[in-house]
Amino acid sequence: MPLVAPDGGDFPRGTPQRPTVELIAEGVLVDVPGVFQHDPTAPDVAAIVLTHSHLDHYGLAHHAHPGIPAYGSRGTLAILEVGRVFFPEAALPDDLRLLSDDKPLRLGREGPDPAGTLAVTAIPVDHAAPDSRALLCEADGQRLLYTGDLRAHGRTGFRFEKLLADPRVRGVDWLLCEGTTLGSSGGSHGLRSEADVEEELLALARTEPDKLVAVAASGQNLDRLVSCFRAARRAGRQLVVDVYQAYVLRQLVPLSPSIPQVSWDGVRVKFAHHQVERLKQAGLFDLAREMSAHGYVDAREIIEHPGRFFMSIRGGMGATKLLERVGSDRLVFVWSMWGGYWDRNKRLRAWAETCRVEPRLVHSGGHAWPEDLKRLVSAARSRNPVAWVHIETGPPDSDQEILRRP
Repeated sequence: MPLVAPDGGDFPRGTPQRPTVELIAEGVLVDVPGVFQHDPTAPDVAAIVLTHSHLDHYGLAHHAHPGIPAYGSRGTLAILEVGRVFFPEAALPDDLRLLSDDKPLRLGREGPDPAGTLAVTAIPVDHAAPDSRALLCEADGQRLLYTGDLRAHGRTGFRFEKLLADPRVRGVDWLLCEGTTLGSSGGSHGLRSEADVEEELLALARTEPDKLVAVAASGQNLDRLVSCFRAARRAGRQLVVDVYQAYVLRQLVPLSPSIPQVSWDGVRVKFAHHQVERLKQAGLFDLAREMSAHGYVDAREIIEHPGRFFMSIRGGMGATKLLERVGSDRLVFVWSMWGGYWDRNKRLRAWAETCRVEPRLVHSGGHAWPEDLKRLVSAARSRNPVAWVHIETGPPDSDQEILRRP
């Protein structure tokens, strides 16, 4: 799914659910032979392999022929299944399969002869989406490394260092590399690391002890939820999440025992009727009861004692009524996403101006800094020039040669 519409703005609501042929005609979908049902040769593609659970990497995958399976990591599939519960109108591929880290996914002809087959090896990487993967693709004696989206400065930054040291990626024939931060303003991508985000949030909580700290962030950004929890705990506050975020944390707990849960001391849940209805419709009403028993918090408690809480809200308008009742004089409002999303969010900016709420930008992006990309390019030693994705402008002239051919 493209990040922006052809006119540079946001796509109209419901765009992913429009007919396949219309999206192809408008250039939103690329008409890849053998992928879509209108093609008489379809399905002539063995698989779709997802690197992670961000919409620009899977948002239109449901348009593919239903006979084509889609593979993803455990965390990627978990986030997609969360979407089935809370956004049932947003279509997903029917055939979702687990992409193993233990052995390559082999696609193509069956049998002992590797000729004509493609081996796809999933390599864990650090990114703002949980459990992201790079993909090493091998066929006909050649190797292509697709980085997916990655960084070195998140809570699993050690994965980036492991990737650099991995002998399987040395001397690849082709490097398909994300380059989001190349040629762009570093300020829009925020602080240097996720650890810096935690420290900045902690400082806000300590310097404004009587105010509610409300952090607007993606509900799927696991690192940010952990940063909020850690900052809240260190400041002697309780973290408040909504039902959606609580469910995301629950679904991701197989990834790590360090992922905060509603059953933990210091984690509370602010319920919204429509979210409870989603759980009920999915046959999970008992889970809503369980969340309530462990961590229910009502609006009155937050309004009367804002300094006790650290609230993680998602980036829409859903929580603004509660924040208005708290009052701007007792509120620290934090925008914890890419600065460009704030610029494009006209409704939320209008609300902030009307209520005299001054947003604080506390964020660290999900994409590798240019110096880390240089290290990756040098480690991979690609035999051919690097192919960049997620980049609209060329790298700075001084970096051009370094980034193309180390």
